[in-house]
Amino acid sequence: MGTSEDRRVDEKGRVTIPQAIRESLQIDAGEEVAIEVEEGRIVISPQISRADLVETLDGCINERTRAADADDLDPDDLKADWTSDLPN
Repeated sequence: MGTSEDRRVDEKGRVTIPQAIRESLQIDAGEEVAIEVEEGRIVISPQISRADLVETLDGCINERTRAADADDLDPDDLKADWTSDLPN
């Protein structure tokens, strides 16, 4: 299944993620993670920021990969839509 280490939950409900696991997932101190329950298990996943998502997707769609029926979008309109809920 993957890397596993036993940990104890402290009196405040906290659990320390082992260093080897944090390093393998590139989770640094202060970063946000998503915590979910899936099929009776607690799943902790790195949270990707919008900036990282945009950087990851940059260049994925180009003239060769763009669908023929895709709408023409102004990049500024798209950015405004994606960031409308962020503080100014």
